[in-house]
Amino acid sequence: MMPGRARRALLWAHRWFGLIGGIVLVLIGLTGSFIVFYREIDVALNPSLYAPAGPEQSVTLSEVMRVAATADPAPIATILAPDRTWPVWIVIHSHETAPGSYPNRWTTMVDPSNGKVLGRRDYANAFALKVYRLHFTLLLYEFWGKELVGVAGFVLLGLAVSGLFLWWPKPRRFWRSVSVRKNVSLLRFVLDLHSAAGFWALSVLLLISITGIGIVFPDVVRPIVGLVSQPTPDRSPKVEMPPPAGTSLLSPDAIMRRAQEARPGGSTVAMLNPPTATRNTWRVQFRPDGADPAVRSRGAIWLDPWSGGVVHDRTPGTMSMGERYLAEQLWLHNGATFGFAGRLLVFAAGFAPLVLFVSGAMMWLKRRPAKLRPG
Repeated sequence: MMPGRARRALLWAHRWFGLIGGIVLVLIGLTGSFIVFYREIDVALNPSLYAPAGPEQSVTLSEVMRVAATADPAPIATILAPDRTWPVWIVIHSHETAPGSYPNRWTTMVDPSNGKVLGRRDYANAFALKVYRLHFTLLLYEFWGKELVGVAGFVLLGLAVSGLFLWWPKPRRFWRSVSVRKNVSLLRFVLDLHSAAGFWALSVLLLISITGIGIVFPDVVRPIVGLVSQPTPDRSPKVEMPPPAGTSLLSPDAIMRRAQEARPGGSTVAMLNPPTATRNTWRVQFRPDGADPAVRSRGAIWLDPWSGGVVHDRTPGTMSMGERYLAEQLWLHNGATFGFAGRLLVFAAGFAPLVLFVSGAMMWLKRRPAKLRPG
């Protein structure tokens, strides 16, 4: 049993951190529920962008890049291969961006059956993607918005752990402490709701907060993971001694063939990043066959653009347990690691901060002295 003074101090911290940070946590939670299915929502809102003429996959990568470059001459940063949710080629172009501003990206959708452009749009400001940005940066990218979301993850973690200590029931009162009773006073009902919602959402909220912190602050989490399994630093490998100037580059189709030859068993090419000014290699990411569509990739290789050789391999079979955890954080965060059921759990847990904030605020207001209550 926790001493009375320590319990009061913990309750005070739990209450005030919840009241002060609650609005941000509610916003992050609700937008998090949205983006669990943001790709499906984007398809529903923009059906014409994701409606190929037929099921054929007859257009080559070289043709996709040629068509996209004709529609938008800006450098190509990323190419997303068709999948069950987005069944078209999506080419992301990197446009000039003001220093410190959110990257200015546009997308070109290419029909994989005939190579026609289905549409173009401002990628960062499309509705579904803007909600994604709201969740990840609070639309404050230039003002430490991502870091603020990371701090909110620490607050959520602290509230979850302190709430567990404050909730811990007496012997033989467990089920009563995780259920909502009928025919009780409003204050008792709200307290039951707060306790039950906190308990049933606890494990998912802990997972969301821990992985969210790791996504925003990888340098904080990496040493902790290293205590169990040493991860190697993230790299953007390049060919250190490129061939003489004028040496022919392999075509995108040749790079695709080399990637398919090198891919891990039971996976397919999901995403490609052409060479850039700072990285002279092709980066190719893979998606496991049969995985939830929200798992965009799991593992990558970097290919020499002149020879097609593998410069660096970070596919699951070559990574340590720590590296695999760090690479899997995003899919744990949105529940996709556990399939559709996992995504549904994270979707439901996104509403828990709203329930906990409203019920906590109601308890605080009801228990204040009458002369201090508003109205």
